[in-house]
Amino acid sequence: MVTLWVKQRNHPRNKIIVLSLEQAREAILAKIIPASETTAIPLDQALNHYVGTTLTAQVDNPAFDNSAMDGYAINCKDLDEANGYQLSLIGEAACGSAPAQLAPNSTMRIFTGAPLPQGADSVVMQENIEVSDGGKITFPEEVKIGGNIRRRGEDFKKGDNLYNSGHQITSNDLALLATAGIAQPIVWTPPRILVIATGDELISPGDTLQPGQIYESNRLTTIAQLAELGVTHVDSDTLRDDPNILREHFAGAQNYDFIITSGGASVGDYDLVKQIFSEIGEISFWKARIKPGKPIAFGRVGERSHFFALPGNPVASLVTFKLFIEPALIHWHHGTFHDPQLQARALGPYQRRPGRREFLRAQLSIDNGILCAMPLPGQGSHMVRPLNQTNGFIVVNETSSGFKDGDTITAIPLTTHIASGQHTY
Repeated sequence: MVTLWVKQRNHPRNKIIVLSLEQAREAILAKIIPASETTAIPLDQALNHYVGTTLTAQVDNPAFDNSAMDGYAINCKDLDEANGYQLSLIGEAACGSAPAQLAPNSTMRIFTGAPLPQGADSVVMQENIEVSDGGKITFPEEVKIGGNIRRRGEDFKKGDNLYNSGHQITSNDLALLATAGIAQPIVWTPPRILVIATGDELISPGDTLQPGQIYESNRLTTIAQLAELGVTHVDSDTLRDDPNILREHFAGAQNYDFIITSGGASVGDYDLVKQIFSEIGEISFWKARIKPGKPIAFGRVGERSHFFALPGNPVASLVTFKLFIEPALIHWHHGTFHDPQLQARALGPYQRRPGRREFLRAQLSIDNGILCAMPLPGQGSHMVRPLNQTNGFIVVNETSSGFKDGDTITAIPLTTHIASGQHTY
């Protein structure tokens, strides 16, 4: 556990500790109070929610012995040289019907997924039989017992453990949950989150810009990032740099599980967020040794409310959310965060002065099965144009002075859709 500076005072003896990425994450996770409430939700609303208990299969799958393909159901002992490997066709077994009874020395037409007739022990593909004029079906001389049959419970059995607490439900999981008869999975009740952008200069997109004003984007981006993590019920606001307004809002927000702000986390005269949080709560740390995003604060207000004060620059806000809030929310949901770092080949050089771990916006691609990463031009934390080509980050460690074209580097994908071919920047 990392024990750190709590409240900043204007005194030279108060040294500000700048944490590494790992130290900052450790400090955050040590302070997170995990979710304690669960709820049952309809399966068609469960996407991206986090499982709140062990989910077990309610039925066997397959639920009954059935055919793996279109063909003919037989009992192998009925085939022999004496009858010329011919059997009489007596009917068919269709999907959705109860299992039929197969009479001796006979066969039944059967369709994929249909229940296996009682008395049958194999299904022969329709391509491997011949139909005679007299209605007899001729089969191959060698037929495997159990061939082309899906046995009851061979996928999973009733009571099997399918998911543990903390697993985030994906579209793949919905197929399994439905097949297993789980109509209302138990999930962790989603967190209550408040997102606030601060700054006198901020106005909503679409309003007329006045001198000194800019369009606010961080609040919208943060809400979208939360939605990608399955958090869709979010309250938000944009507030002026007024200490009384900020203090009133923050003090009244302690019923939220998370308070996420952008702006006001640095050291300027109007960077008030960190100062007010230090008055009404406890700050675990203020700065992290990363770029962009050094001025980030984390702490707690009240009994259960966690706050993150993110930088005001748009890219710094986006990066710090990915690095800190994403693992915090996964941990809050009783999940395990997996750092998605991969090895890649650099497409182009990058030089810099060592000191902080840097996260470069990059365009990732696949070239002959090899992950490649091209650093994009315009890496300033205020520059958002490169985001239209960004599908990952290149990680440059604290001691590194950069990399050369063709070097093996570390990349973090931001999407599972990475294309092959030409870069388009």
